[in-house]
Amino acid sequence: MIESRLNNCGCVDYDKTAELIKEVDVLADALKKSILEAKDEIKYTGKAYYVSEKGDDANDGLSKDTPIKTNAKVNELELSEGDAVLFERGGIYRGSIIAKPGVTYAAYGDGKKPRIYASPENGADPAKWTLLEGTDNIWVYEKKMVDVGVLIFDEKQSSIKRIPSFIDGKYVLRSDRTTPFDIRKHLDKDLCHFCDNSSELDKFGLPCYTQPIGVIYLRCDKGNPGEVFKSIEFNVRPNVIRISGNNIHIDNLAIMFGGCHGVGAGTVTGLHVTNCEIGWIGGCIQFYHTSGENVGNVVRYGNGIEIYGGCVDYLCDRNYIYQCYDAGVTHQLSAGGDRDCKQKDVTYSNNLIEYCTYSYEYFLGKTDVHNCVRFQKNVRVVDNIMRYAGFGFGEQRYSPANYFPAAHVKGWDHHNYLDDGYVIENNIFDRSRDMMLHCCAIKGEYLPEMKKNIYIQYIGEKSAYFGKYGVVGTAENINIPYDENIRNTMNERSIDLDGGVYFAKRDELFDLEDYLPKTDRI
Repeated sequence: MIESRLNNCGCVDYDKTAELIKEVDVLADALKKSILEAKDEIKYTGKAYYVSEKGDDANDGLSKDTPIKTNAKVNELELSEGDAVLFERGGIYRGSIIAKPGVTYAAYGDGKKPRIYASPENGADPAKWTLLEGTDNIWVYEKKMVDVGVLIFDEKQSSIKRIPSFIDGKYVLRSDRTTPFDIRKHLDKDLCHFCDNSSELDKFGLPCYTQPIGVIYLRCDKGNPGEVFKSIEFNVRPNVIRISGNNIHIDNLAIMFGGCHGVGAGTVTGLHVTNCEIGWIGGCIQFYHTSGENVGNVVRYGNGIEIYGGCVDYLCDRNYIYQCYDAGVTHQLSAGGDRDCKQKDVTYSNNLIEYCTYSYEYFLGKTDVHNCVRFQKNVRVVDNIMRYAGFGFGEQRYSPANYFPAAHVKGWDHHNYLDDGYVIENNIFDRSRDMMLHCCAIKGEYLPEMKKNIYIQYIGEKSAYFGKYGVVGTAENINIPYDENIRNTMNERSIDLDGGVYFAKRDELFDLEDYLPKTDRI
């Protein structure tokens, strides 16, 4: 943390902010380097199973000389609590992993972290793409795939997914809900893509989110995508790693190209995710609305590390997380239902989170019954660097500013009952496309305590709020503009009295064009 940069003022001095951003650049680069180069120091008490690109699934995997080869074989292993599955560094291992209770999944050897890809293959082969008849820039991939949330090119840029509504067995524009969706017309930008699941939707019916398989169409104005790019990865629907039990440790893996979540869990105890690189996650269709005015419209999703439900002893430490469609890290449960939910002893620490729509997301909805136990207790968000919220590919979502405004801390407008001990301390929050924070609770005492954080944000326009619906967190929905008076407002409301507040000058981030077309949004 930059202790000398903590202040209790808030004057607009763009030069001081520019100096601070340079310091944050150095800190972020150093943290990234230390995470990417982290040593293997995991401990386990049982057997070790080795996985290598040079392995063979006919092997037993019990030594470095007899490694297995594929994630499919990993999922077949009869693992016991205390065992470890170790992937050789420098390799790429495709397919989702089902992480089993009490098992550690980590790395061995030298070089870059083992790369765990949900993407089934590299599509950068010109033989795999053909032109759509009657076009000179819309290409069809040779294989059908489970809904592709986004395509990633050379690990640097993404496609823009066009997702029309599906009503009465037909794709129609979401903007008017009657105009037929036309691939030739409505793939209207370079690197737009569309995944046609219509035959599967007809087969299964809405909301149809089993595993719909569809044809992939990609507009590429520069020619055959397989010639234009060296790598094309597909964010297909499964989680990259699905947590299926308690006391699981994920360490030193590069977790990439999953259309749902990087690491996804329901209610869990003892999940630790450390020293990982997690990037280019999400974008798949979660479900179609089946009733009301939104019937036939889709909802997309995808978080870097997600727990949906309760969590005890949950640790996310020293991870580099970037380009997630929704949140970098999150624990959450919506309102309703009749199940207990304890979110206790949760720590997010020393992470670098960049280009996610929400850097950190949390919420705990109110139950429908009176005898349920739901609470948050001892939640710590400390020593993280969170940058560029809303400036990643997640902002291609439909009408982002109206429905899903980006924020570094996203608590939404939930009940968020707090038993005791919720601290957000010693973090750097560096620029957001929309809000800096969105924290709300039914009572002010349920809000996180903000301490010694640094806030760097633009004034007005795209980023007008420090905390929409009330950093003070009452049901009165108090908006706090991020303007020259923000420090005074924070002082009046006893919000982070030791924090540092800075104002950033408009730059290339601020002026990024919207992903969505101005008309006929789809």
